[in-house]
Amino acid sequence: MDAVTCHYCGARSLIDRGRKPTTAPIPQGMHVVRVAPPSGNVAATVAGAVVGMTVLGAIAGFLALGPSGASGAGARPLLGAGPSTYFDDRPMIVDVNGDGAPDVIGKSSIPAREAWIGAYDGRDGKPIWKTAVLAKDATTHEAKRAVVLGRVISVDALGKAQAYDLRTGTPSWSASLGEKARRVCQGDGVIVVETVDDAKHGLDPASGARRALAKDAACNPVPSSNAAPGYKLISWSDFDKHGLPALHGIEGMTAHHALVPSGPGPRFMLGRRSKGSQVKMVAAVDRKKVLWKDVVPGVDPLTTNVMGSEDAAHEGGLLVVPYDMKDHGQGTRLACFDGGTGKRLWDVQIHRRSQVSRGIATSADSVFYATWTALYVFALKTGELRYMIGTEF
Repeated sequence: MDAVTCHYCGARSLIDRGRKPTTAPIPQGMHVVRVAPPSGNVAATVAGAVVGMTVLGAIAGFLALGPSGASGAGARPLLGAGPSTYFDDRPMIVDVNGDGAPDVIGKSSIPAREAWIGAYDGRDGKPIWKTAVLAKDATTHEAKRAVVLGRVISVDALGKAQAYDLRTGTPSWSASLGEKARRVCQGDGVIVVETVDDAKHGLDPASGARRALAKDAACNPVPSSNAAPGYKLISWSDFDKHGLPALHGIEGMTAHHALVPSGPGPRFMLGRRSKGSQVKMVAAVDRKKVLWKDVVPGVDPLTTNVMGSEDAAHEGGLLVVPYDMKDHGQGTRLACFDGGTGKRLWDVQIHRRSQVSRGIATSADSVFYATWTALYVFALKTGELRYMIGTEF
């Protein structure tokens, strides 16, 4: 190997074994690690190389982290491989190329280098377009992204809204809101941005010009980095105004969240078992009446983790709920229930990697589950893995 990439932070280092002097300049951003040339029999050389590569990766990571020891992106590409590409966003599902099939939009990145918003074909995950590199303030957790009225909207942490054309990803216009965004939604032919000061800003989809909004202007959900349209997740403090059972209103279950579809049909309470060992549970209700309830895990419940974010998605009468295993090496799984009967339709392993979730979304035939490095796409009716966007770390 002439160069090595750190598993942890993505830093690349040149390897100098002292074989021959060189006056070539060191590429920008790279370090030089000097090691002794290999010696001894072949087996020892191979073993030493494996150990050496691991140590060099750690050294390169330490050099890149600096005195603070804090890595900005936590990238973990393979040793000796090129830079990893991550998909690290709640997936936004919308027809990008006009073929009638839903596609995927979300923030992607090469860790510790650059980030952009990309569109991917929903059939196979192949790239359709990508924006120019995003400014740092457009990549933080305070930044918001959404797809509304033919535009992809990115609002950075400084309140600057940048619009891109949905079909091509080319910049359309920009506008300053003067405040951080809470969410982006759709009004009557206008893009609406709610800011953290409870104000609503109307923007013309074609030009970005300010549009006056009525006090009670609509703010309809759109595919966004906040949530998916078609349903909403609420916390227990909002149960009463939706006519749902209280926090402890279902026997044997404590429900902290609920998934409320926008149309008719049951609502789904999400929580944990209230007696005995803590296990994730789900229940379907018609107002206060319990239609069915079950544990979420389709494997031994005591091998699963009840902690973590409470997330779920709903599509075509089917409810999908992710859950984590206690052993981090076993990763995260996804369970699918028939929303009307409670029948478990499938339960599959998403991955055996990170238990950090960026969010879940659905289309008529697929489930899109994002970690902080990759997007996994499953068939909604069978749970079969269709493809993946990004790099597992």
